[in-house]
Amino acid sequence: MLSRMPATSAATPSEPARPNLLTLASIGAITCMAADMAHEAIGHGIASWLTGDRLLLLSTVATQNASPNRAVSAAGTTADVTLGIVALLLLRRARKLTPFAYFLWIFAAFCLLNSGYLVVSAITNNSDWANVIAGLSPLWFWRCLLGLIGAIFYFFSIRWIASFLIDWVNRAELARSDVWRFVWPAYFAGGTVMTLASVFNPISPALILLSGAGASFGLNCGLLFLPGIVANHARSQTVLACPISFRLLWIALAIVTSGIFIAVLGPGIHFPR
Repeated sequence: MLSRMPATSAATPSEPARPNLLTLASIGAITCMAADMAHEAIGHGIASWLTGDRLLLLSTVATQNASPNRAVSAAGTTADVTLGIVALLLLRRARKLTPFAYFLWIFAAFCLLNSGYLVVSAITNNSDWANVIAGLSPLWFWRCLLGLIGAIFYFFSIRWIASFLIDWVNRAELARSDVWRFVWPAYFAGGTVMTLASVFNPISPALILLSGAGASFGLNCGLLFLPGIVANHARSQTVLACPISFRLLWIALAIVTSGIFIAVLGPGIHFPR
């Protein structure tokens, strides 16, 4: 007779914890507002001060100056791209995927994807970069060059941003199936706050679509390609070991900053003429 083996109960694996969508959305909203202020206040604002071109209005969708200035127009995207590069270089030193690491990553993404502004200006012959190349001849050449530079930088920005997600997946800090959670909440939260704030802009209702929804949902649409890129290049499918959990501090900070952003910077801050 065969001796019976003692019965053993296999442990049922628990459902893997998922990154908290509310926390990710909160960080996304904060960083989208920060990227916008990097463009408007740090970029255009500091350039206005350095060139002596008096700043008349600072809002979430635009700045207004006493006179057109190429340097001031170029400074917005330049500040965004510079800060985005710095954020990703700092992120390379992070050893673990933490809420602050995610903050650096999504902030860098919003900043670097502002390079798409060059493409938009080249196509429409309007806004900041159209002012940068205004008066140059032949204009068609400069518009083509501007659009090409913007498209190339936008493409490589997406690849660089995606490389961090791929690394997190390969290091088993992020589940491949959860990559969309790192993208969609931040994308929609940031775009929603930007669009709501643009409703109150004092310049033109057209800026709600162009500089509110367009500069957020439009320019940042490159984020939506990230899950596909990660799926094609990441090796590991390990579930997330240390997810970004519910963090009340980030959520409270998002509520406060969003309120100030919409109520104060939405209508804009006017400076003496």
